[in-house]
Amino acid sequence: MGTLYSELSASLSVFWQATGVSLSVLNEYGEVRESFGQTCEYCELIHQESEMEQKCRQVHKDAGLRSRELGDCYFFVCHGNMVHIAIALMDRDRYAGSVLAGPMLMEYPDAATLDAVIKQCNIPAGCRSIFFSAMRDVLLVEPRRVYYIGELLFRLIYNLLSEDSAKMLDRHRQKHSQQEMIGESLQNMKTADNMRNIQEKQETELVELIEAGDIEQVQVILNDILGGIYFSSGNDLQLIKIRTNELVSVIYRRLLQKGIDSNEMYEMVSEFQKNSARSSDVTEISYELGLVLRKFVEIMHDGIHQEASDLVCKSLDYIHKNYRERITLEDTAEHVAVSPAHLSRLFKEDMGIGFAAYVNKIRMKKAKELLQESDRSLVDIALSVGYSNQQYFSMVFKREYGISPGQYRRQVNNIL
Repeated sequence: MGTLYSELSASLSVFWQATGVSLSVLNEYGEVRESFGQTCEYCELIHQESEMEQKCRQVHKDAGLRSRELGDCYFFVCHGNMVHIAIALMDRDRYAGSVLAGPMLMEYPDAATLDAVIKQCNIPAGCRSIFFSAMRDVLLVEPRRVYYIGELLFRLIYNLLSEDSAKMLDRHRQKHSQQEMIGESLQNMKTADNMRNIQEKQETELVELIEAGDIEQVQVILNDILGGIYFSSGNDLQLIKIRTNELVSVIYRRLLQKGIDSNEMYEMVSEFQKNSARSSDVTEISYELGLVLRKFVEIMHDGIHQEASDLVCKSLDYIHKNYRERITLEDTAEHVAVSPAHLSRLFKEDMGIGFAAYVNKIRMKKAKELLQESDRSLVDIALSVGYSNQQYFSMVFKREYGISPGQYRRQVNNIL
């Protein structure tokens, strides 16, 4: 941490000079290690009471810990009605203190608010005018700018952290974000019927998304399922453990049924179940389950990628043989024995173009050949390349080549 503090000191000094916002580096107990900026007379008046000084220290310590939980900057208003920003400092997985920005005011308080602060902070009645004058000297910052000051300070500190410390902060931020999304799902579950049926459908969708490699949607559906588990378990930790273990086992079995076998997946399921049995933190269990499913996606992607070229080649052969008929992604996926979502992803990766767009290109290429080499009607050509509607065929042709089929034919005839 020595190197961090020396780099932090130089950066915070520049930050204070640039923004005018006072900064303090606090240790893990909330005690000030170093300060940047002018002494705040307003705070000194409050700290004349030793009890209030101790209260400020505790509030600042709690704010730093809250920042660690969020994995982000934490904005708060202290008992003196001042705005502060706390940003946690991490030494790998250990909380090492925080950087505190402030005090700031976003607007001057009215007389009633000021009197309430004076009473709460035990300021002698005779010091009201001095207290009011000291408050007027506190930096006034518009609300929007307070937000950007926090964001800028967080990015500055984050970039100074070691890789391990930054990863730990990221972990906390991701866990907090996941819990927010689970909370939203939990609220929706309170008005839902047939929860068991809903979860079974979600499990099926989750397996399909894992197979398709859609990591973002995997996390969304997982959070919905976890919201249902929290709700139906009444936040009973042991019941949540049982149901999350059941969930990961069900997903693993369904993947096995689809012919996907991996020793690594099996080991991950076993490890998750062992760790969750020892854990007393629901947020950690939920986060780890998300990591397991993300790894499932990566394992499947690595294994499937080796077979992708063969599957895409079979798909191309099917398209070229059947482009004259009504051909769909679902038909093609059934022909090569994979799910439509999976084929769609593989096709785009290998060909650099979506399935439907590729089929249209093949049809347009064949249509051009027929327009050049025959005098068949546009209706006949449209039908022969897989379009039942001649107007739609003409629209697709013009979108592809910039001119209508009739114009193209006239151009070719004029050249010939």
